[in-house]
Amino acid sequence: MTPPLAGDREAWESRAAGSAWARGRGPARGRRPKKGEAGSTTVEFALGLPSLVVVLAFALSAVAWALDIESAQRGAAEAARAAIVESDATAAAVATTASGESAVTVARSGGFVTACVTVTRSPWPAVARCATARDRP
Repeated sequence: MTPPLAGDREAWESRAAGSAWARGRGPARGRRPKKGEAGSTTVEFALGLPSLVVVLAFALSAVAWALDIESAQRGAAEAARAAIVESDATAAAVATTASGESAVTVARSGGFVTACVTVTRSPWPAVARCATARDRP
């Protein structure tokens, strides 16, 4: 409330004393819980926190799975490049080094080398990526 002009001070003070601000219930204070509502914030927090943890766990697992996909692709590309100049066993070792523990297959046909890398980590399904490179003429 804005202060009144000079002659109306008593009326203004009586109105200000009865306002929500004067009684301590203004927006800065919040409201008191009604009967039966005490502890409802704690219950909402207790129910919401596990949901948040589950969503966060799924998000982190999805990121890990995406990194596995990228790792398998990188390992397959490195194995295909290595198979051009080295033996298939060396190419498989290069792929295992680049992508971690994985199953590697190298095939040669028609002047091309194809390397496939399969990465298996739980709880997600296996990820298989292949890369093909032209063999030396």
